[in-house]
Amino acid sequence: MRLIDVAGTATAAAYSRSDAVQALNDHQPAAVAFSSGQLVGVAIARMAGRDAYLLALALHPSWRNRGIGSALLRELDQEAIHHGALRMLALVEPGQVGEVAFAHQGFDRIDGLHFYIRSASMVPEELEIVERYGGHFPAVGLWEEIKGFSTTKELLERRIVAPLAHSELADSVGLRAPAAVMLFGPPGTGKTSFARAMASRLSWAFVELHPSLLGHGTAGAAALRAALEDLAHVDRLVCFLDEADEIASTRASRPESQPIVNELLKAIPVFKSRPGRLMVMATNSIASIDPAMLRPGRFDLIIPIGAPDSAGRAELAAEFLEACDAEDIAEHTEGFTPADFALAAQRAAQLAFERALAGGAPAVTNDDCTDAVSRTRPSVHKEAAAAFEEEAAAFARL
Repeated sequence: MRLIDVAGTATAAAYSRSDAVQALNDHQPAAVAFSSGQLVGVAIARMAGRDAYLLALALHPSWRNRGIGSALLRELDQEAIHHGALRMLALVEPGQVGEVAFAHQGFDRIDGLHFYIRSASMVPEELEIVERYGGHFPAVGLWEEIKGFSTTKELLERRIVAPLAHSELADSVGLRAPAAVMLFGPPGTGKTSFARAMASRLSWAFVELHPSLLGHGTAGAAALRAALEDLAHVDRLVCFLDEADEIASTRASRPESQPIVNELLKAIPVFKSRPGRLMVMATNSIASIDPAMLRPGRFDLIIPIGAPDSAGRAELAAEFLEACDAEDIAEHTEGFTPADFALAAQRAAQLAFERALAGGAPAVTNDDCTDAVSRTRPSVHKEAAAAFEEEAAAFARL
């Protein structure tokens, strides 16, 4: 290892010093060169099936260009053959030590390859914790799949995702990336989908703590404390708590919630103390959340998530009801959520299916879409929308 350090640049761009140490401990193929008792060269490989992968080829600076690299590769070749190798492979950067030796020893160079590398998303101990709580890494592309909420997506991207994804840039201008946010709005407006999509966008793990599994009273508080203490060991994590009103409702109206509320009041600042994590809580009724939870210092952002606006409804109409006039449908679907559009699409398809059974054309028409929409009730009715607007004005913190 000292020789590799002295050499400055050793071959095998894909591997680290710890890989070389582990290979030597595992008695993998290796060769050394000595002169007058001084170690002047080393070559180390690791077997994978019938292939030997070069981990390191290091030469002392004063012994370069003397043929030692070629000699080491010849000796390493023999060692690898004894281990059953049929091929030896080496990944090197242009100009690295020993590059000429590969050409002299008959290695073929394959041009045009690209080497991609990234660190593992988490260490095994972190993954074990995530899986213990039913967590996972959301599929790539969930953010792009959310339709009908362009204004909300732009806000979440700008205020949450971007500062977390570019934390060093945020730090350089004094911007503190959010660590705890509350989403509120009527049912069906995609709060859970947004939380999971933000984890997908960040390539972070996603863990949802279900209120029903936490329990109530002191038992629920203990379960919540244990879960958050475990998750405190995981970086790059979105921790999601849905139905926050079930566990963090006003203590005056629901005294049984006091132990969990007290635990959350202590746990949220601790959770926020380490960077690279995000707690997202969601509720349909922000007014029922205990006031202490909503004071500054707990949640960095409190964001209203309403039903899609006219432009969003037109986008959803085009997505789910391809045969319709999207702009016309948007005018008649106020309060519709994506689930409502999906239901209307199935109703339109049912009309087309029944007509086709009777010998008609097997295609959904604009009339089918209009008929289906007229028979679908919006999830967010006018009274709920008005109440949401009042809550947004009173509670939002953007």
